[in-house]
Amino acid sequence: MTTEPISPRGHFDQFEQLLWLIENDKPAKPSTLSLAEHAALSPNARQEYDDMRIAHVASNIVVRTPHLESLLKELRRASLRADRAIGRTGVVLSGPPAAGKTTGAFRAMVDGLARHEKRYPEWRKLGHIPVVYVEVPPGSNARNILGCFLDFLGLPYSNTVTAETRARMVKEHLVRGHTSLVVIDEMQNLFMNSRGHSEAAQAIKALMNAVAAVPLYVGVELESFLTAGDGMGRQFASRSTLISLDRLGIDTPAEQRLWGGVIHAFESELMLLNHEAKSLLSHGAYLWKVTRGSLGTLNRLLTTVALELIDAGDPSNETITMDKLESVKLDITASRDLDRALDIEAGKNWGTSHAA
Repeated sequence: MTTEPISPRGHFDQFEQLLWLIENDKPAKPSTLSLAEHAALSPNARQEYDDMRIAHVASNIVVRTPHLESLLKELRRASLRADRAIGRTGVVLSGPPAAGKTTGAFRAMVDGLARHEKRYPEWRKLGHIPVVYVEVPPGSNARNILGCFLDFLGLPYSNTVTAETRARMVKEHLVRGHTSLVVIDEMQNLFMNSRGHSEAAQAIKALMNAVAAVPLYVGVELESFLTAGDGMGRQFASRSTLISLDRLGIDTPAEQRLWGGVIHAFESELMLLNHEAKSLLSHGAYLWKVTRGSLGTLNRLLTTVALELIDAGDPSNETITMDKLESVKLDITASRDLDRALDIEAGKNWGTSHAA
């Protein structure tokens, strides 16, 4: 296991930081205790157990939705073709904000590292760089996007180094490092009409042609860019499969079953001592109304309540109720979406009452 780097949390832009995050992404889940078993612990042991529960709940709880399973499946399929000289494919992960793209990309990197380690058990001794992650900066051009790769790899360079030299440096290190997966986030910043963005897209395309790694392109609502006209987006689209994330619905029985399964999956990870299993299902409609089907918003809502209950130090009161759910302020996007939905509903009701 790697030594913890300085300020690693949430920062993927350095290899050692990313590797530490991947290998330490989730603390071990504590064993489940009853109220009586918890009360029987010594004060020190009880505090240690509660700290473990808080660490588990505060970590990134992941629900393996069908979309996430599809993403990992497509990446595994693409990895089987990665050694081909031609005919290699990548994966595009697209969706609106708060749809789970970052979580999906991170799970892809965890899965990608495990797959690389299975193929190369001695990869550390061999100096491999199994997974690479970069973000496309706004206003990107070929030089600065390649600079992002060099920064991730920890390679020194000056501002005067040309795009061609940067490309050669990156290619050499990724080939020598037997890189298996390259995650390129914020791809929506690429698909603009300016020459600089076109050069950046060309640089990424040339890089991925030269390296036997699976590219995972991540961004906000990329479908419109990938299918528009005859531009660079079409070239990425012709080489990639698409996984589109979206908020979950509850209109059909199948959607309701999936939403209920997601709620139960989160609920089972909250480690509360006096919360009846599946009791949150009775609040399923409310939870969808306030989150509008966003997994990120649902995660924050439920974990906020659970963390407060554990931190309160009253195990007998560790039950999620409607009052506790309603006490949590939603994120700005969720609040705006909820207000908009309520305004629409109020308009419908007003029109119905006046029509009568």
